[in-house]
Amino acid sequence: MSWLVSLIVRSLLNAYRFSVLIRQLPQGPQPLPIVGNALSFQGKYDYILRLLQVDWPRDYGEIYCVYMGPMCYVSISSPELLESILKSQKLLDKGETYRFFSPWLGDGLLLSTGAKWKMRRRLLTPAFHFQILNSFIDVFNNESQILCDLLDKRIGNGDEIAELNIYPFIANCTLDIVCETSMGVSVKAQSRSSDYVTALYRIIQILMERFAKPWLAINVIFYISKQGREHRRLLTTLHSFTRNVIKQRRQSFEKNQAQFIDDGEIKPKGNRRALLDLLLAVEADENNAGLSDQDIQEEIDTFMFEGHDTTTSAICWFLYCMATNPECQENVWTELRDVFGESDRPCSQQDLSDLTYLECCIKEAMRMYSPVPHIERHVKEDFKIGDYLIPSGSDIILLLYGLHHNPRLYPNPCKYDPERFLPDRIEGHHPYSYIPFSAGPRNCIGQRFALMEIKIVVSTFLRRFRVASPPTAAEPIPSMQGVLKPINGITLQVYRR
Repeated sequence: MSWLVSLIVRSLLNAYRFSVLIRQLPQGPQPLPIVGNALSFQGKYDYILRLLQVDWPRDYGEIYCVYMGPMCYVSISSPELLESILKSQKLLDKGETYRFFSPWLGDGLLLSTGAKWKMRRRLLTPAFHFQILNSFIDVFNNESQILCDLLDKRIGNGDEIAELNIYPFIANCTLDIVCETSMGVSVKAQSRSSDYVTALYRIIQILMERFAKPWLAINVIFYISKQGREHRRLLTTLHSFTRNVIKQRRQSFEKNQAQFIDDGEIKPKGNRRALLDLLLAVEADENNAGLSDQDIQEEIDTFMFEGHDTTTSAICWFLYCMATNPECQENVWTELRDVFGESDRPCSQQDLSDLTYLECCIKEAMRMYSPVPHIERHVKEDFKIGDYLIPSGSDIILLLYGLHHNPRLYPNPCKYDPERFLPDRIEGHHPYSYIPFSAGPRNCIGQRFALMEIKIVVSTFLRRFRVASPPTAAEPIPSMQGVLKPINGITLQVYRR
């Protein structure tokens, strides 16, 4: 009995200490007993985005506490404080809400921690070597051309235009790209439906429902709910697909291992190598600990998730920025003509380097519409940043959207101004004032892949089409749905060049 009393006393003392330390931090809106600030998050996803990332930072500052039941979240939009967090080797654990992804993504690179994460990161880094990324350029070009051909058919004949929601077209294009580059298979999402594609879209919607409905965050309730039962069926579809692909690729790999490994190094030898092929090569390399089929599946599923929705968001918001800023679109078109002339040749690696103004436009679009609006870290031991001590047991919300709309860093933050990213303008900026791919040891391993993909897709698109904002269409409403998605789509007028 004495051990139970001791445990209770120790728990009460820890709770009291946590309460004392957390109250020493800048506070946000006044929490209610038991539920904290949870009732403030009962609005739509767009309302939550503005409340958490714009309104509350304006009212309470660049660091403030918000409470969801017993959990405290320290919300930060200061580059100085974010630098300390993202550089830290101690704050590598993801926040509590990431657990919703675990049944799907397992212990892949996004969710793993500690020694396992370090090992996976080391093994996966060669898969994003520039030589391998360059081998994907033809995939980016081919799928971009398919996208443009589909849109060309929608426009019709002569000087007609198409007015359409561009989001599903871009989503299918990026899905085809990530399937081919990660698994080496084509699901042809742009031209046909498939159970895998349908399941991928739907499971993300269900995960967002768990964020929005607090009762679904409780596993017991979720798994007996309608959404929970559907979630299990979707997982079966997704995991069965990736398992079958892994099995087929393994059989091909075992027939000819030499084409994957050259003098102990993983590298493409003439032909393109999908991420899956490189993971199989890592497994076969006797210098590595090896990866099981489960390990490989976790990493493929993770890349499918992280490499699809984020680039879709970035491309769609970029095109919206072009439509609403025709002078910037004209400047991009001028640069494209200077680089490509009147030819319709595919984009090359050298072309990517030459498209400097386009890159500024992409960066500014990703500032205004951060594809990943926030990330989270769990504090396992007391951590000091600046003048603040963040106690263990709390979670930190890194407000990337709020950071990129911080008026201290970006005057008139809601204005689209690509010249912010010209070399003479960014000189002297805090290095953590712009981090759409996060930063530090847990930064996005695929950020170069994503930028190459975005550049090729949008440059191919704008060489064939001009976009404008329909005068009668509703303005797209950004919202927090895992990535920054428009609640009502992005409707554009698409003209042939």
